[in-house]
Amino acid sequence: MSPEDRLRDALRAQVDTVEVTPDALPRIRGRIQERRRGGGWAVIAAGAAVAAVIALAVVVFVPERVPPDRATDRPPGTSVTQEPVEPSAPATTAVPVVPGEPAKMQLPVYYARNDRLVREFHELPLPVDDDAHRIEASVTEALRAGSAADPDYETLWPDSVTVRGVTVEGRVVVVDLTDVGTVPRAGTPALAVQQLVSTVAAAASYTSVKRIDGVRITVGGAPVARLWDAVDTSRPVKQLHPSEIYAPMWVIDPQEGQQVGRSFTVHLAGIVWEGTANLRVRGAGGEVVVEQVVRLSVGAPAVGEARVPLTLPPGRYTVEAYYISQADSSVQGVDDHGFTVG
Repeated sequence: MSPEDRLRDALRAQVDTVEVTPDALPRIRGRIQERRRGGGWAVIAAGAAVAAVIALAVVVFVPERVPPDRATDRPPGTSVTQEPVEPSAPATTAVPVVPGEPAKMQLPVYYARNDRLVREFHELPLPVDDDAHRIEASVTEALRAGSAADPDYETLWPDSVTVRGVTVEGRVVVVDLTDVGTVPRAGTPALAVQQLVSTVAAAASYTSVKRIDGVRITVGGAPVARLWDAVDTSRPVKQLHPSEIYAPMWVIDPQEGQQVGRSFTVHLAGIVWEGTANLRVRGAGGEVVVEQVVRLSVGAPAVGEARVPLTLPPGRYTVEAYYISQADSSVQGVDDHGFTVG
């Protein structure tokens, strides 16, 4: 036990022996008034007594434990007022400029896994490097079937959909589509729209726009009141709070298929109770080589993050992020990436 811990325990033990009556503070204040004519030292002593009572009250106060707010269990449609917060980017988002070749940029792309959204960063070509084309590149990639690097991720949009163009109108982004089909994949129209909106919002953070107020979706250049006759698109669609749409856990680094050095950092993000997550790394044969509890920067309903340095011998590995259910201690929200240590 450290000296600080011993001092804290000793102070707490002393506090536990003190009983403060309910009328202690009023009586002390009364004595102060009576002794004001008695000189400065009496007032100072009485003031010190007041401070001691207040300090004791603060020390012995123990807030009632708040029951866990498991954001992943929030009923659909429940509104959360906090501003959406985009998790940090991977460490490998810089793309070198090659003279004579079109500009390329690592841009965020959202997909779905188990009816929740997850994110990858893809190196995408930019015929013109401006705000609208950066957002358009991300959205086009997000809606393209089979574009995810992680085989567990997928787009919710039908194969027929294409992006005709993107325009930026202040802090509202207009995405014009064609061939949206009659239904999205997996029958999840609301989440499909949020996949698009989240991709736009994330890509906008890599432009001069930074933060958007909403996404106006048009089809064939014309407004559409209800997309797939299921989602209200008569006005700009806002991004929902991450706790309503993001996966409870995901791996940011290493990215799927990435090769890293022997010493590297695992970067996790999650929306879990008290920010308590779990990290596990398996070898090529499935054996567990690393397993530990990880404390994220913040708990649900906010997006927390953690960076865990590791050193492993060369080989093929799978990193897993997950959380333990408070209800039955089962493993939940697993996200995994395969990677290689070179």
